[in-house]
Amino acid sequence: MGDRSPLAFSKHDHPGGCMDKAELGLYELLIERLLADDGVDDATSGLVLAAWSGDGALADALAGRGAPTAEPPGETEVEHPDVYLAAVRVEGFRGIGRPATLQLAPGPGLTLVTGRNGSGKSSFAEAAELVMTGRNERWSGRTAVWRDGWRNLHSGDDASVAVDLTVAGTNGTTKVQRRWAPEDKLEGGRWTRQEPKAKVQDFDGSAWGASMQTYRPFLSYSELGALIDGRPTELHDAVHDLLGLGALTATQTRLKAARKPLADRARDANAERRAIRTDLASADDPRIVEALALLKSTSPDLGRIAGLLSAAEDPGGSAAGLRAVLDLRLPAAEDVRAAAERIRAAVDAHTAVASAESSRADLVARLLREALHVHTDYGSTTCPLCEQGTLDDAWRASAATRADQLERSAAEVRGATSELEAAIAAGRSLVRSLPAVLTGRARETWQDWVQAGRAEGPAALAQGLETAHPVVAAALVEARTESEAELARRDEVWAPVVRRLGAYHDAAAEVAAEADANATLARAEKWLADTATELRSQRLAPFAEQSQHVWQALRQQSNVGLGAVRLTGAHNQRRVAVDVSIDGVDGGAALGVMSQGELHALGLALFLPRATVDQSPFRFIVIDDPVQAMDPAKVDGLARVLAEVALTRQVVVFTHDDRLADAVRRLELPATIWEVVRGEQSAVEMRRSDDPIARYLEDAKAMASTKELPSDIRSELVASCCRSAVEAACHSKIRSVRLAAGHTHADVELVLKKAETTNKKATLAVFNDPKRGSDLLGRIRSGLGPGAVDAFQMCKQGAHKGLVGDLHPFVKDVKKLAEWLQK
Repeated sequence: MGDRSPLAFSKHDHPGGCMDKAELGLYELLIERLLADDGVDDATSGLVLAAWSGDGALADALAGRGAPTAEPPGETEVEHPDVYLAAVRVEGFRGIGRPATLQLAPGPGLTLVTGRNGSGKSSFAEAAELVMTGRNERWSGRTAVWRDGWRNLHSGDDASVAVDLTVAGTNGTTKVQRRWAPEDKLEGGRWTRQEPKAKVQDFDGSAWGASMQTYRPFLSYSELGALIDGRPTELHDAVHDLLGLGALTATQTRLKAARKPLADRARDANAERRAIRTDLASADDPRIVEALALLKSTSPDLGRIAGLLSAAEDPGGSAAGLRAVLDLRLPAAEDVRAAAERIRAAVDAHTAVASAESSRADLVARLLREALHVHTDYGSTTCPLCEQGTLDDAWRASAATRADQLERSAAEVRGATSELEAAIAAGRSLVRSLPAVLTGRARETWQDWVQAGRAEGPAALAQGLETAHPVVAAALVEARTESEAELARRDEVWAPVVRRLGAYHDAAAEVAAEADANATLARAEKWLADTATELRSQRLAPFAEQSQHVWQALRQQSNVGLGAVRLTGAHNQRRVAVDVSIDGVDGGAALGVMSQGELHALGLALFLPRATVDQSPFRFIVIDDPVQAMDPAKVDGLARVLAEVALTRQVVVFTHDDRLADAVRRLELPATIWEVVRGEQSAVEMRRSDDPIARYLEDAKAMASTKELPSDIRSELVASCCRSAVEAACHSKIRSVRLAAGHTHADVELVLKKAETTNKKATLAVFNDPKRGSDLLGRIRSGLGPGAVDAFQMCKQGAHKGLVGDLHPFVKDVKKLAEWLQK
């Protein structure tokens, strides 16, 4: 990827670039249609392919340069890094006061974040969305009073939200953060990004702006309803782009744009032909009568019209010079006065703000801002420039005020300088060079006018313009009067007809030269318009099938069936239309017949296919409160759908409804469950609600205390659970280390699969090197002591041979070992 940031996602332009997977599929469908249609000639199909490739290719095809090809341009895949969430960090934002961190496993899997309303769990979801996108859909359309409550009342002065990202191919994590000082508003603060082993850089979200809009991985509860009845154009455009349909629309737009000027010129030329016949119908001059006869045909003989005009040309060419004098124009007197006044006003304004201090205000302000950044990043410290003073909080307040003053001063100087330069340029632009057709006094005065426009200095320029303009204007009036009288004397009737006929001839000749291209463009535009609807439906079919698959899992006991999913409308009426059936009978549009829970399920059915397409760089999705209004059967369906998506995506779901977590546990679906607990002063604590390591150890303790089991079976079960806890700790450590080092999830899973034994798994977890198995026990002994070695050996052997004695100390030793392995 060269020097590009690993987070700089973008689509390449087609000309000289490449197509993404969706656009390639659409391109192949287009080729199939062109080849199968015998009614499409080579010229028409060539223009369609050229228009797909871009404006330059279409212009070349119309000009006869090069031949369009059916081969896709360049590569067929757009490379992008896979991005996972490693952590969400929040301080002083919404429901969270003191710093709190939600740790996430950066790879495919399902994570549930639970907690009662007001616990602060949604604050994590909103923080991640805000720092990744720059906005929060939940707050869109809310009143200012509602939005202003974003600061936590129990926090300190500063507030911040941040995410840690694991990016495939990058060793380490990337941190994106938004931090606000006490006086900052929500839309203010400093938005930064820090890649591994790099400096903190300002950030504006543009690195992934287009991808975030197309593959948006965030879905809040309010947005879930809006997918259906909120802002339909946004969903339409997202689906349109991720299916590659933007390339099809762009092709249609290029063909239409290329044909429009040709069609306009043909229409205007024909309209002028009719207007000349109407305006001159009563003329009896034989030359005009002959011209009207030629113009009777819709396709006049342009050669004969040119001959008629040539016969009327002035041999000496003096008539053309006279007409040119009539066409000369000077700027209006009021425009000259206004330009001069603007110059003088700009000079005064510039003089008022310019000074020696203001000329270096920008430099001093930048130095202060850099020093402020040093203070922000490192706190109170010795000034790096003078190495005498201290950059403390008192200095910061003074420096910030001084920087603001200097920046305002510099801005005033820049504005005054810019206005003065613009005023001078505007004044000079009023003066045209000396026309060759002028003679006598008009020529002399115009030369003076040119010299006035070249005057050095703004004052001289203003004075020169005001002085020279009335003189040259009077001389030009005299010259035009003389020219007009001379032309009238020569031919009061025929001369204007010659000019009008000449203009028509030139326009009609251009139209004739473009006739073939115009006709071919019209055929290409019509063919693509007739074909585009079918292509869109064909491309939408897999997306609709995936939506129906999700709906089938979510609908459970609902008698509502999902029908066609269509892209409809144009301009501000664009939307994704969804049809439903009730007990097999057409139910019309979805909004009229579905319950709130069904509408939310339908919203998820439209969101998930969009957010999980293969070309998306975001390998995570974040959903906030999807369970509300769902009946229990749909909650079970939702749990299964989320677990299915989590096989290839990192799925993070925030919910206050315990039914989803209960369904995940009851259905024995793999998931990590966090519980958010909010204490006094908005102190938020994260508790692992379903840690597999803790679960195995709890099971081991429970079985160790179960006297009803025979001792040999009890000891084997306890050892087996403890070994599972150790292996789960090893898996967690291996995934964390390798994914953070840039390995793909598939590679990590392959490594885990090859580590068949507990000893191999532990060796990987401790050394990240499968060949150091002989060093493992020594490392455990040095890290935890000989008791940990015994516990490790008993985990491996006890599951087969059983254990003797009190099992509770053994379980405690295994717990310490598992915690150590995870570090």
